[in-house]
Parts: sequence; structure tokens; C-alpha cells
Amino acid sequence: MAHATLFRKMKRGSLRSHTSHVKPLLNEANKTARLQFFLSRINKDTMLFDDMLNAVHVDEKNFYVTEPKRRFLLLPDEPAPTPKVRSKRFITRVMFLAAVGRPRYDKEKQQVFDGKVGIWAFVERVVAQRSSSRRPAGTIITKEVSVNKTKYRDMLTSNLLPTLHERWPTNEPLVIQQDNAPAHIAPEDSGFLDAAAQCGHAIRLKCQPPNSPDLNVLDLGLFNSIQAIKKKKSTRTIDELIEAVTDAFWEVPSRTVNAAFLSLQCSMDECIIHAGDNEFKPRHMSKARLEREGRPPLSIRCSERAKQILSAPSVF
Repeated sequence: MAHATLFRKMKRGSLRSHTSHVKPLLNEANKTARLQFFLSRINKDTMLFDDMLNAVHVDEKNFYVTEPKRRFLLLPDEPAPTPKVRSKRFITRVMFLAAVGRPRYDKEKQQVFDGKVGIWAFVERVVAQRSSSRRPAGTIITKEVSVNKTKYRDMLTSNLLPTLHERWPTNEPLVIQQDNAPAHIAPEDSGFLDAAAQCGHAIRLKCQPPNSPDLNVLDLGLFNSIQAIKKKKSTRTIDELIEAVTDAFWEVPSRTVNAAFLSLQCSMDECIIHAGDNEFKPRHMSKARLEREGRPPLSIRCSERAKQILSAPSVF
């Protein structure tokens, strides 16, 4: 097809641009597990999705000191910046664990809980063994660490649980939802259960269905929001990266966190319509307009098509 014909068709609306994203391949067992997960999140009397006020979503993400590719807006005579690294394969990166809940009004403290629990970096402070052009030997430096079950358990018990005890607005039982990464601990992990019993809350750990990143609010736009804010700051060291990511996390508006939870409910409804599959187009429900008007819903109701799928005997 000639280029002129192609652009004419796009201008008339005969063609549309589409960006394809790779999604996890789901087998039948995965789809069934997703449907059963949705059933546990629906009130069978009202057919409303769970408001998720007692859920804490946790997930990890790598953040890089610098991005291999960035886009700039320059003046006509302004020189173009050229960031340089020794190798794009070895750009410094740090794994972060983020935790969020549903924003709401805290009656006890008489203030709004923004839903952001915290974000922490998997790093350690060590003594430099050798001198370099930047610092002498013996200097305390920050070093990234590989995440395994021990590091993950320590992160939950040393950072997440105390922060939940301090910031969470109610004393109701909590569910910490995680994915099925190999480095994650099992829900019945004895070390976690002992620490949770001492923090003052009834807290249990629960895994989301396998191959289902679309069922975690952090993967439904919150990490992208953090990344977009973090890009506004230039970082060169791990300490600067940690500061930039932490500041970006706390700068994310609470309405964005709440919108992610509504997007999760919409995603669950679409997943049900597609029999547990993840091949669907995200639904738009004008969340920003509803937020401006002060009437964002706490929960959405299952669509009629979703009710038919859930009523099938094969789901139970």
C-alpha cells in the first residue's frame, strides 16, 4: 500500500493505531483459578465487587538510575543531551517493594488515609573493600541485593508490618495480596505468621492467581505513575535513586490510587466475561470525571454477561 493511501485511510478513520503488549499465556487451570478468585471478591446477594478496604497489595519493581532511552523537548539551538554509560546491559538498578491500600477517611485520626503504605528498596549498607575515584576504602556505601525468600520475609516483617500497624486506619483483619514470584514466601510461612501475630493486627498473606499481574493495582498504572514522576529527577547514585523513587511514590495523588482499585474491579468484570482470559480491552468508566464530581463508586456491580458466566456449574 502506498504511503499516501495509508495516511489518507488513517485520517478518514478507516485504520487505527494499536500498540500490542505481551501478556502471560494462560492455561485452563489458570483461567479457572482466576474465576474462583473473582467469586471470592463478589457479594453474591448484591453482585457488587468487594470494596477491598481490608486489602493491601504488594509488588516489586526494578527502577534504574538512568533509562537507556529518553525523550526530550529542546529549543531549536539547544544542544541535545547525550547520557553515557559503559554498557547498557549493566545500568545500575534497584528492586523496590511497594504496598498500597484503598484510600478512605480515617475517623479515628480525623484525616484522609491516602492509601499509600510505603515503598522500600532491597539494599544493604556495606563497607567498601577497595578505593575508587569516588571514595576511599572503608566508606559506607549502599549496595543493591538479590531478592530471595529470606530478604523478602525480612522486608515484610521489618518494614511492611510495622508500617501497617502505624498507618492503617482500622483494626479490622487485613489481607496482604502478593503474586506468585519464586522469591515470595508461602502464606503459611511461620516467620511471617509469628511477626504478624505481634504487630497488633490480624494479618494474613494471600497469593493472587498464577500469571495474573492484571489483578494487582500496582501493575494497573501505579508503577507507571511512580515511574513518570521519578523521570523528572536526574539520578546518578543508588542513594539518589532511592530518594527519587520514594519521593515519587508519595507524590502520587490518592485519587490515582483509588482509580487503580476501580480499574481492578473493571478488569475482574472483563476477565469474567472472557471466561477468565486476559485478552480484553480495559474498560473506561470516566473515573476522573466521577472524582471531580465527588461521586466515585466504592464498588461496581457485575455486568449481566459476567453473572451468566459465574452461574455456570464449571466455575464452582
